[in-house]
Amino acid sequence: MDMHEYIDAAVSQIRARRARDMVARELEAHIEDQAAYCRAQGMSETEALEEAVRQMGDPVEVGISMDLIHRPQTDWKMMVMLVFLCVLGLSLQIAYNREILGAQLLEEGNAVALGLFSGVSRILLFVLSVAVGLGVLACVTDYTVILRHATWFICLVLFVLWMEGVVIWRDYWLRLAFPYNWPYLLVPLYASLLYRYRGRGRRGFAGGILLIVLMQGIMGMQKGFLAATSSFGLRFTFVLLMMLSTAVVCGWYGERRRGKLLCLWGGALLAFCMAALRMLLGDGFRAERIRAILHPYDYAGGAGYYVVTVRGWLGRCRLWGNPEAAVQFAQSSIGVSYDTSFSQGNGNILYLFLRYGIVPGIVVCLIFLGSIGYFLYRCLRQKNQLGRVTGMGCCLVFGAEFAGAMMGNLGVLPCYANIPFLSYCGTDIGVWAVLMGVVFSIIRYQNLLPAEHTDRTRRYRYRLRIEKIAL
Repeated sequence: MDMHEYIDAAVSQIRARRARDMVARELEAHIEDQAAYCRAQGMSETEALEEAVRQMGDPVEVGISMDLIHRPQTDWKMMVMLVFLCVLGLSLQIAYNREILGAQLLEEGNAVALGLFSGVSRILLFVLSVAVGLGVLACVTDYTVILRHATWFICLVLFVLWMEGVVIWRDYWLRLAFPYNWPYLLVPLYASLLYRYRGRGRRGFAGGILLIVLMQGIMGMQKGFLAATSSFGLRFTFVLLMMLSTAVVCGWYGERRRGKLLCLWGGALLAFCMAALRMLLGDGFRAERIRAILHPYDYAGGAGYYVVTVRGWLGRCRLWGNPEAAVQFAQSSIGVSYDTSFSQGNGNILYLFLRYGIVPGIVVCLIFLGSIGYFLYRCLRQKNQLGRVTGMGCCLVFGAEFAGAMMGNLGVLPCYANIPFLSYCGTDIGVWAVLMGVVFSIIRYQNLLPAEHTDRTRRYRYRLRIEKIAL
């Protein structure tokens, strides 16, 4: 049996077609290395290849063992963590909705005993079912196949949303299909575009920055305000900047990484300071909002109302809960939410601290951070750099939303944010499900994609010149 027959027999045992070429190259490299050693021992070319093939063993057994390695694999530890987070968040959502429903009935003068699942609505169950379906679909689909057509998909999405926001519903932004967190769906697609710019040096790096500006501009027109200066726009920009920085560190755009990182973050910080200074020196709602952030109690009747109110509720939190304050908080939430099937904004997290106490609230937040940290750790260990950058971006979305939600719940900044899987608000559930499905797809197909080899060694060409010199 020659080398090619051996490789064909071994590769035919592998069920995943995408891994066959990679395994064939690995086996060929092993056989050639062993044949080179045999030639060094004095064998001929034919004898060395035959001996190398013989030492590889039975091709069927080798192929079966390689099939066990190079196949889609699900990290069940991640699956258990995600299910636990979803069950925890759903229980909190049901408890909060039940509290609001009880407050509504009490306000109307109807004394009705509420059951355990009184906070479950048909809309909530329907949206959860759709979100689970989207997450499973994203998980079982190879993420590289989706990202292969990222350019056209991004252009189509941005055009549709621009038409929807500027032309159709420019005066009624609440009717938009994804009024809040839809841009996060562009995060994995942005990673694919960064990967396409790999090897183009400064032009590729400049293209990554230009894409960030373009996404922010389209999003701002669709929402009807300068999105880059909003709390969501800042979180979205931070995630994209981190992804571009990771691409630079991976060597996608050549050497001088430190200079590129300094240029990227220095320019972003300068742009943010200039925008904040311009708004602060102007006269308008944004200037008042910035002043209210610095001195909230001086603007308690205006832009600082949210921060002052939240700090008032936080003052009523106890170590192990204050049920009376939780009921009053639910009563104050009646009529505020646009969708009665979901909690208003991040209100259910503040309800967690009021109803069950500071200690359980901190434990829940630590559980979330531990789970997301493990997801991020698994993504950063990917050998395939596209999977590494894509997974890191998706996990950073969850971390950025957690930071924004906690700042809003602790009365630090008037941020609107939801903690993924713990807070539920309309179409945001589908966004989190798709992003987590992409993360699971990266882990699932990690053994089917080869690692990119970047040859960073410098090569030199030496020229020897022999001259005849007269003595």
